This record gives sequence, structure tokens and C-alpha cells, in this order.
Amino acid sequence: MPQISSTNPPIHIPKALIWVQCIAFMVLYGFWILPEIVGFRNTALVIGALAGLYPIYQYRSYFLQKRAIPIWLIVGLFAWATFHLFFLSQDYALQRLEYKRIWKYAAIGAIFALGLGLSLANTSANNKAKANSNTQDQGSPYWPAIYLGLCLPVLTYLLKYVLTTYGASLGIQVPDFLKIVSHYVTQYDRNYVPKSDYVAFCLPVLAISLGQISALMAGDANLKPRQCLTIGIYLGIIAATLFLFYGQNIKNGFVYAMLFAALFAFLLFVGRSPGNCWRKGLLGVVVITIFATAIYPHVKKNETWGTIIADTKIAFQLDKFQQWKYAGAQGYPNNEFGTMVSITNYERAAWFKVGVKLALQSPLGYGLVEDSFKKMAKSNWPEVSPNLSHSHSGWLDLILAEGFPGFFCILGALIGAIRLSASILDPWKSMVFWALVANLMLWVTTEVSATVSFATLIFWICWSSGLTLYKQQPN
Repeated sequence: MPQISSTNPPIHIPKALIWVQCIAFMVLYGFWILPEIVGFRNTALVIGALAGLYPIYQYRSYFLQKRAIPIWLIVGLFAWATFHLFFLSQDYALQRLEYKRIWKYAAIGAIFALGLGLSLANTSANNKAKANSNTQDQGSPYWPAIYLGLCLPVLTYLLKYVLTTYGASLGIQVPDFLKIVSHYVTQYDRNYVPKSDYVAFCLPVLAISLGQISALMAGDANLKPRQCLTIGIYLGIIAATLFLFYGQNIKNGFVYAMLFAALFAFLLFVGRSPGNCWRKGLLGVVVITIFATAIYPHVKKNETWGTIIADTKIAFQLDKFQQWKYAGAQGYPNNEFGTMVSITNYERAAWFKVGVKLALQSPLGYGLVEDSFKKMAKSNWPEVSPNLSHSHSGWLDLILAEGFPGFFCILGALIGAIRLSASILDPWKSMVFWALVANLMLWVTTEVSATVSFATLIFWICWSSGLTLYKQQPN
């Protein structure tokens, strides 16, 4: 890897260009899941990609090193998708349309993300000599802008909730695009935002907030007032995200949130410096209170948590209970308690098992990011409902789409970037680790194999790969 020296000075990325990239990111991430605003996000996507070409060119010599393996794995993914289209396609016309739409969209986002990551890493690298220790680079002017962009989906939901709930009583005529459309039967409303999109875009900021708090609490020194204020902001965003999960009744969102809370507690009391136990204990109580306040009423109103094992037992008996084929058209079976299974528990478990069988039958994939499960199920069981679309597991849908080669390209790049995050500076170190772990988790049980969420996954991996391309810490 090229080393910084008097004959090889640090690469210079203009601050104005970095701000253009940051603002484009804020617009893109803030509007990405909102319908009817395609023009804003597409404009931001193109501007960000064009701006990203300069740092990519400047860092071209860094791509021939082991730290660039995650980037090359993503390049391999696109190459595999191209090969699959021309030589392995089972529905060439439809796959070609998807290639020109989803894969082009993801490729533009990948250029944007890689360039943004390199620019932000460049700033940290050039400021490294000013740092006295490997602590947070809180002097970076770009982190607040990036974090605000990450928070915009949550903040937008809060605004829509206030206007939807209290707008009429306050005499405000709220436009449709600022109202929450959440009922299942109205999911085809043009302003509807699926629960899966809320998980894909809001879980990472919850995880990142916990990670940043953990990083701030790692040392033994007393916190400065500014750091205490920062922790308060992070706690507020965590609470807001949990409120969103409660308002939208996102069960898997709460499961992931609890897992992150457990990881946070482990790092706070075990994995980090043991000093200042009273301060860490107080913070732990605050975090537990926030999570308990949201999780307890959620569990109380969702009795299906108590039948999840019984429902799964019925769901896995695919031949005996075949209601999973018809998406509710022929009713649902009863579980061992004599009550009807939870629709979500039953269908997700059954479709997951079906998806595993289909993946083993076609290890090279069907070729469609969005509808491979539907097409493959129809070819095996002609009687299945046309409403079946996903297996409700993003990773499984991805295997069905691009086969195990494509899956391992993405998984390898994601895990590789997580591993490399240990050698960069905060706040980017915590952001990369916690955000990628969030994506690794949420793709397990969330139906996120769609245009926006797939492009977002590629974006996160490429962004993180750019941030980790340059080693900022000694071994």
C-alpha cells in the first residue's frame, strides 16, 4: 500500500467536494424510502456518483492491496450478475429489464458510496497526525452532517406522526405525502412506506447511536459537557427509533434492537475499559429504561410472541398443511393450542422452509432480485397464489436470485469491511461496525430483496469499503 512520506504526500480532496458529497448523501438517505419523490433522490444519487469519481481516481493505486478485497468482491458481484443474465437466465426478458433498472441503480449508488467513503477517510487520515491518541475524530465537521442524514428517515416519521395525529385538531390541512399510511389493506397507496423499508433504514441509525455512545464511554476520563450533550442526542434518536418500531408494530425491529442492546451492554461493562463503573451503570439504567418503555407495551399488544414456536411447528409441515401456498385465500390451520396460527408466524416460517428447498434445488439462482421466490415456487407448485413474492428473508431471497456465488460475494464483502473497521478512527469505526452488523441482521428475517433496499445494502458495503481502504491505526 502506498505510504505517506515527503515524496508521497497525502492525497488532497477539496473540502467543497466533500461537502457536496455529504449534502447529496443527506438528501438521498432522507428521501430514499419516501414514495413520489423519485426526482430528488435520483438527482442526489447522480450528483453523489459524479462527485465520487474524483476521490476514486485519486485513490486508484490503493485498489491493488488486500484491504481492497471487499471492493473487488462487489465488482465480482456485478460481473456475476452480468454473466448470469447472458448465460444462466431462466427469464431473459424480465431479467434484462431488472438488470437495466435495479443493477444500474445499485451500480450508481456503489460509485457514490465508495467515493464518499474515500473522501471521509481522507479527512481522517490527513488529521491523524494532529490526534494524540486513537480516539474519536470529533473535530471532523462532516460527522454531524452524516449523522443528521442517517437520522432523517426517523425524524421524517416523527413529523408525519405529529401531523397525522394532531394536524386536524390544530387546524392544519396536512397533504397526503405527510400522512402515515400504515394499514395493510392500503399498502398500495402511493404514499405507503413498507415496514421492511423502515427496518432497513432506521435500524442502522439505532445501532450506530449505541455504537457511538459505547465509543465515547470507552475511556476513563470524565466526559465533557459537549460529549454529554452528544450522548443525549444519541439517546433521543434511539428512543425515536423504538417509537417508530412501536407505532408501526415492527416485531423483527424490536428483536434486533434487543440484540443490539445486549451487545451494547457487553461492550460497556465487559469489552471496554472497566473504569468509571458508576457512570456506566447510570448510562446502562437509562438505556434499559428506554428500551423497556418501548418493548413492554409492544409485547403486551402482540400475543403472537407466545405462539411463535407452536406456529412454526405447523408451518414446517409443508405437505400436511398447504395453506402457505394460497396467501390466505384458503384460510389457515390451527396450532397445538387449538387456535388459528398467527398469519405472520405461519407464513414466514413456511415460506422460509420452501425458500431453503428452492435454493438447494437451484444453487446458481433464478436471476431476479425481486421475484425469484415467486417464479421458482410457481414452477414447482403451479397452484400457488400469484400474491407470493418473497420468502421474507432477504438473504434467502438473494440466494434465490443470484445463487450462492452472488450471496458469498456480498457476504464476504460485508464481513471483510466489518473486520477492517477495527483499524480506522472513530466516529467512522463505530459507524461501519454497527451499521454493517445491523444490515447483516436485518437481512435475515426482513423482506428487503427489492430495488431500494438492495441498492442500500450495496451502498453500505461500498461506503464502508471506502472508509476502511486506508489504514488509520497501527497494529
